[in-house]
Amino acid sequence: MIMDINAIMIVLLSVTIVCLLFIMYVMYVRIQQLLEEVAALTGRMEITGSELEQLTRSVEEYKRARG
Repeated sequence: MIMDINAIMIVLLSVTIVCLLFIMYVMYVRIQQLLEEVAALTGRMEITGSELEQLTRSVEEYKRARG
């Protein structure tokens, strides 16, 4: 009887560990996807010095034309 309870506990704990490992793997994959998305968004958000100068000139020209 005692061996049966120990065997059942070992099986249940083994299944629990396997489930937790699968959940960790899924979380790891999702984190990698999110990091790729962040890298893509960062690349789009970066502005170069020449783009900033052009934007500043355009705003100044707009202010002069309007006022």
